[in-house]
Amino acid sequence: MHRFINAGMEDDKRTLADAPEALQEFFQRAAVRPDWFDIDGVQPGCRAFHTYSDLFIPAFFVVTLRNAATLISKAFYMTGRVLSEDGYRRIRQNTRHFIEIMLPGALERHGEGWKLSVRIRLVHAQVRHLLRTEGDWDESRYGAPLSSAHMGIASANFSAGMLRQADQLGARLLAEQRSSFMQIWRYASYLIGTPEELLFEGDEAATNELYRVGRECEPPPGDESAAIANALIKALPRIAGLEKQAAKRAMVAHTYRVSRALLGHDVADRLQFPRQSTAGLLPWMRLKRRAYSRFYRLAPNYARRLRGKNFEFLLNASMLSDLSYKLPDHLKAEMASPW
Repeated sequence: MHRFINAGMEDDKRTLADAPEALQEFFQRAAVRPDWFDIDGVQPGCRAFHTYSDLFIPAFFVVTLRNAATLISKAFYMTGRVLSEDGYRRIRQNTRHFIEIMLPGALERHGEGWKLSVRIRLVHAQVRHLLRTEGDWDESRYGAPLSSAHMGIASANFSAGMLRQADQLGARLLAEQRSSFMQIWRYASYLIGTPEELLFEGDEAATNELYRVGRECEPPPGDESAAIANALIKALPRIAGLEKQAAKRAMVAHTYRVSRALLGHDVADRLQFPRQSTAGLLPWMRLKRRAYSRFYRLAPNYARRLRGKNFEFLLNASMLSDLSYKLPDHLKAEMASPW
């Protein structure tokens, strides 16, 4: 199956011809770009990401925590992957996907952004299958695991939600950039498997409203959400390559404080984050970012070097030498083959 999936990703028609008909049809459908996606319209969104990558990455991490505060976390808690020694790989994989889709041309049929988006859809399908066959999932109570509804909430978070968080951190985005960013995530989410009806044609206000309604329908975050969210934060120093204990502690403490400020005290308390004051934190971060932006205009060469350094850090944080299209072959992470 891995050989067939790899053939589908690489458009190896000869090998794929021996695959099950359903898999052949899957890749044929995925290769058809919907009429509403303008591949040239991604440029403003890509530029916005690279201009504010220092803000979009923490915004991306916080919306990942927001997703963990839903029943999405229950499915991944049952796999044990995020909580295992290999949990940092999950964050690297998610970060890699985000970086890839924000590169020009990445969502073309043979681009890495396209392939990694389709990979996520296949992984979700396999985890859904494993939960139903090997897990203790109560579908009458929780609905389908990793359901279309939850894909809609996650997509809303990663698109309109991330723009909202970036604004709070100090980004100043033009309407064209916001619209383009929404369209990038609309197509990536479509490839991941989110139904078009839950993508609202990339409308930012409607997408924010979907998240609000979806959040109202969700139960409050419980122990499983807290376990996932705290594990994600505590994995960050390893991803950043920090070695000194003082630096690790400082990074974790700062992440908890910024996350609490963006999530709000109610959600942060339910996720069992350390209680701390966030008074004045976000205004100070916005003021500091505006000061940096003015300095960058006065020193454009320095700004380019700094952005290059930031992007190099992101690449290092998302680097996986053994990233493949393998799927989990067991529900429990400690019993699954490497994937």
